[in-house]
Amino acid sequence: MTESIVQYWHCSWYCFRKSTLNSVADTLNVFTLGGSSRRHRRGKSQGCITSTHCGSGRNRFDYFSPRENEGQGIGESVFITAVSRTAQEHVLTDQPGPPHHLLFGTLPAFMHVQSKGPKDLHPQAQMTMLQRLYKLGDMFTIDTWPLMDQMYLVANPKLAHQVSQDSSPFPKHPMITRFLKPLTGYNSVLAANDAKWKELRSLFAPGFSNAHLMTMVPLMVEKTEVFCDLLREYAAKHELFSMEPMAARLTIDIIGIVVLGVDFKSLTRRDELVEAFRHLLDLLPNGQTLDINPVTHYLRRKYANTMDNYIRRVLRDRAANGANQKFRTLMDIAIERYEQLPNGSLFSCGFEQLAVDNLKTFVFAGHDTSSTTLSNIYHLLSKHPEVLAKVIEEHDQVLGKDTAAIGQLIRDQPSIINKLPYTTAVIRETLRLYPASGSLRMAPKDTTFHPDKAPAVTVPKGSLIWVGIHTMHHDAEFFPCPDEFHPERFMTAKTITLADGRTEAVTAGWNGHAPPADAYRPFEKGPRMCIGSEMAMIEIRVVLAMTLRRFRFASAYAEYRRRHPDEVEAAGGRTEAFGDEAYQVFSSTAKPKSGVPMYVYTKE
Repeated sequence: MTESIVQYWHCSWYCFRKSTLNSVADTLNVFTLGGSSRRHRRGKSQGCITSTHCGSGRNRFDYFSPRENEGQGIGESVFITAVSRTAQEHVLTDQPGPPHHLLFGTLPAFMHVQSKGPKDLHPQAQMTMLQRLYKLGDMFTIDTWPLMDQMYLVANPKLAHQVSQDSSPFPKHPMITRFLKPLTGYNSVLAANDAKWKELRSLFAPGFSNAHLMTMVPLMVEKTEVFCDLLREYAAKHELFSMEPMAARLTIDIIGIVVLGVDFKSLTRRDELVEAFRHLLDLLPNGQTLDINPVTHYLRRKYANTMDNYIRRVLRDRAANGANQKFRTLMDIAIERYEQLPNGSLFSCGFEQLAVDNLKTFVFAGHDTSSTTLSNIYHLLSKHPEVLAKVIEEHDQVLGKDTAAIGQLIRDQPSIINKLPYTTAVIRETLRLYPASGSLRMAPKDTTFHPDKAPAVTVPKGSLIWVGIHTMHHDAEFFPCPDEFHPERFMTAKTITLADGRTEAVTAGWNGHAPPADAYRPFEKGPRMCIGSEMAMIEIRVVLAMTLRRFRFASAYAEYRRRHPDEVEAAGGRTEAFGDEAYQVFSSTAKPKSGVPMYVYTKE
């Protein structure tokens, strides 16, 4: 699970870039307002990306104004805009950031960055490219006016600590609620702040404890066996398939059991909640079109209501017939905790609505990181047989060589999956290369940051701050050869005893370089760290333990591209980013390109 699922501005930015920027480029050419860089404001071309980078295609939204007054309207608008943007330019001049255009802020710089990689590259990865291209350092400003106020990207562990780990961490930005509302409602633990968030966390955190999750491992094994049956079918047919959608059905089935006590069986059949969930994901703002279609809004409400009614039926069935006697679900634990709350609880909506909103949240968040990480691991191991050999050697030593008995062994000894340090290092390195989208926070007051290699930056109250996890994870200062796959980065050398008596594993690192403590944050850090991070690690270890010695996975991007040349064309003809075919794209969340096309072969 990820602490921050989706950034709403991604969608808005893509929408503006694809639909509007090209169409207004002509305005720039007509009025020749040019561009300016924060470092070279007086027209010095070294730092400028002018309107020539915006393209010349037309895609006008003519219904915004009568065409007969088009010239006059544009002229007045540009004049007014120029005055206001000139004032803002003075504010932005001394702040670090990419080249800045008078009218369009840093959007032309993003256009330039996009020309260097695939067009469908995820915005968080484009931020990393932006930082590298312009050598921006550990904190910089992104100006996406007129979409929203300027944004500050933090790409330094010390500064990220200030945002999310200090005694008073910055609250979540309100746009998270706006984006998640169609999917999760108003009471999601992901978007709540302050006292409401604390009470929500206290309700649901016990259900994600390691001790409780160990009791759910046998159920994870059961669902993974079904997954293995499907892999055998694909192997028998020698059929090319996309791993991520199938892994997503597996992880949705697991989260359904753990959270609701319901077996969706989505690996083998259609389930009402899962189908509504997938349809709703497809209807979330994707950035390719303006989000103004009334049919889309109607369908979102329809599918959201389907999910709500499904969960309410489960809750009412439990109230009528009692809890499952075989195992306790997260819902069971949350109900027990809720009944212990004092009468002055903040939750005026009642438990049912609270449960509906957050159980939808856990289905959404709980399946995504696990499925994408599994898919990426299979891809990476198919490209790095030397790493796969080490994983298999560890599994042979810890789990025994009888792969037919592996399921029963894990059922009988659930904690054995915590004794796979190299496998865990592979998971952690994969999460480093392909992290979920970073956390969006809001400055609660005017706040001054002190970057290591740049002047201090004062962030106004209410500003949007993005903790750039992808950018930190791909920074050579923290992770040498950052685009390469080296699980040894996360192998521990020794355990030390802290002053308070606790023990802590010290990372040996790769080639003797241990990453800074706060540079690695795939689930974010601090009080708002992902509530389901432990569950994600456990289920990924279970699935890998039950599949890697039974099957051989072969990433097949070349074959997929041969069959789907249209996708290559849509990505601008580029097939890699950061030296990798499975680069992240934006699809509700950060997903691997084309879902990781793959062949699978049995070893049994």
